[in-house]
Amino acid sequence: MADGFVLEIPEMVGIPLSPKRKAQASAGPWPEGTTIISADSHMLETDLWIDRFPEHLKDQAPRMEFRDGGYQLSVAGRPMTPAPIAADLCTAMECNPGLTDIEARLADLDIEGVEKELIFPQRLFGLFMFGEMMNRPETFGAYNEHIAQACKAGKGRLFPVMIPNYWDPARAKASVNRCQELGARCLMVPIKPGKDIDGELIQYSDPKLDLFWEAVAESGIPLAFHIGEAIPTAAPGAAGTFVLTQMQGFRHIWGQLTFGGIFDRFPKLRVVFVEGGLCWVASMIHDADMIYNSFPTAMNPKLAHPPSWYWFNHCYATFMTDPAGLELLHRIGADRVMWSSDYPHQESTFGYSRSAIQAVFDATTVENAQKILGKTALDLFDMR
Repeated sequence: MADGFVLEIPEMVGIPLSPKRKAQASAGPWPEGTTIISADSHMLETDLWIDRFPEHLKDQAPRMEFRDGGYQLSVAGRPMTPAPIAADLCTAMECNPGLTDIEARLADLDIEGVEKELIFPQRLFGLFMFGEMMNRPETFGAYNEHIAQACKAGKGRLFPVMIPNYWDPARAKASVNRCQELGARCLMVPIKPGKDIDGELIQYSDPKLDLFWEAVAESGIPLAFHIGEAIPTAAPGAAGTFVLTQMQGFRHIWGQLTFGGIFDRFPKLRVVFVEGGLCWVASMIHDADMIYNSFPTAMNPKLAHPPSWYWFNHCYATFMTDPAGLELLHRIGADRVMWSSDYPHQESTFGYSRSAIQAVFDATTVENAQKILGKTALDLFDMR
């Protein structure tokens, strides 16, 4: 076998790091009726917390400052990222103008033909896992206000993802309502949620969280899980191993929700698994049905449907490029899949988005491709 990459889009091989990339210009129009939506893009947080924190907590507020060649995020004076790693992040992606400058961002989108984006955080993922997270209501509440304001400057093309209160079920409804008032098109909670208000580890299938699931379901806003919390970098091979593992599925989370009966109890709930690709879904739902069929006496609670039914009626996954996953659309469901550019991360399609979009058209029918590339996201996230 040739000693080379198995990547199927030539333009992505050896592409420069994000700040040095150029948007990929059009080679021709897409089929009539095509709308291109990124169901997962990112924006870097500003120094947004200090002015929004109550006076008696300002000394504990997160701070975002650019110094020593990178964006430095600290909490209560404690650096979250060592200065050399922050500088590396700047070189790799965070000093791409479009991560902080909306006009620069929209210019890149125009060239690559992306009409609208769903905006996820950047460094906020690290705060999920930053020790025993202090001041969660203030930290996430301030971010939600900030991202709502930032997306309003996006000329109707940027739509915010917000973080509700997932650690105190009694306050979940008020928190979700506030996100809805601010214009959230998607909610997000961590893959590893840490401890609840009582200091106990959060298990998403625990009935004590039912007030939270009820609030989310009744709001009609989809809930997302997104890879990338606190990527380790110190041990040899740690970063590559961590990202490889997270990009191959959400079996644990999906299993908790499905086998735990969450979807049966909250039939309006819709869940999106972001940036983990597609191909993991086909094997997961097969294995889940096999398990439920083979171990009937061990299943508690009993479900109203086979586990795979909940995937096809409640769940979605996003991807940037996934040739193997696109070959399995007949097992995953073309209406369960959404393309994203992941702009402007290192692994994003920025710089070859049009080639990545063409790969979707090449892999399936025009009708399916148009769902995957925009129509499903427009409806699911209320972005019309």
